[in-house]
Amino acid sequence: MENPPISTPLLLLFKTLHETRSLTLAADRLGMSQAAASRELSKLRVIFNDNLFIKSGQGMLATPRAETLFPLVLETLTSIGHLTAPEKFEPASFDGAFRIGAVDNGVFTILSRILHDLFAQAPHAKIDIIPLGDDLYACLKDGRMDIAIHPVQPLPADFHEYRLFEASYACVVSKSHPLAHYAESGQTPSLDEINRYRRIQITVQQSGKPRYAIDDVAFLTSPGQEVAISVPYFLAAPLILAETDFLLTLPRQTAEHIAEMAPLVVLPYPTPSNTFFTRLVWHHRVHRDPAIQWLRSLFVKHVAEKHDKK
Repeated sequence: MENPPISTPLLLLFKTLHETRSLTLAADRLGMSQAAASRELSKLRVIFNDNLFIKSGQGMLATPRAETLFPLVLETLTSIGHLTAPEKFEPASFDGAFRIGAVDNGVFTILSRILHDLFAQAPHAKIDIIPLGDDLYACLKDGRMDIAIHPVQPLPADFHEYRLFEASYACVVSKSHPLAHYAESGQTPSLDEINRYRRIQITVQQSGKPRYAIDDVAFLTSPGQEVAISVPYFLAAPLILAETDFLLTLPRQTAEHIAEMAPLVVLPYPTPSNTFFTRLVWHHRVHRDPAIQWLRSLFVKHVAEKHDKK
């Protein structure tokens, strides 16, 4: 006949009996009936092939075998406590890498806003920016990415999201552009006026091949509006706009950020455009990971502060 398996409740009873020298007090402390405690003590006696605790005028006295086992029981319970304790994340000692999926406007419009807090709290951390592709969800699922900044696709069932902010579209032109006066007056140019000017088109790339154009996704292109320059990088646009009379259509938050980088102004788009949510996306695999929870909290804090300033 096999011995009953040892368990944490049995070890706790052993420890409590050793401390109280009373089956009644031990049962009460552990929330058990005295009959249940007696049955558990019987199991302990079988497992260790010893009486362990014997009734006497001074209560339940530990046998020599129990005295030998007691420090080992304490050590085992301590180890179990460490094993089952919630994992803690200490940013100050973290020296790993966060793998974040994003296109470059996500980097300088959103990620850049949390970098001060991130590196102030986790000075040894590293960030790997990974381009978004058609395999986005596979990358998140298998660990090639931890989280992604992504606006468009519907989520599979085993993914989570946090909506950072709702976005619409706007136009960006140089301060010397013929339409720039609309920014000063707070008025909106007409669609006919916008369509007179050639546009810069930002085309998101995947493996060196065009994936989609930002303004096409927004359904803001007009058949008569000619593309002057097509570029795969958001950060190239401010320099081109500053030297030309071209026009660029972008998500408003990105447009406002770009306008801070060069002598540019932001114009309202003349017709209602599609709105969308820029989201933080992650797989359930890391949903309770303390490091990724901490990283997500920085984005949440940034969004809260942004709303408070409005």
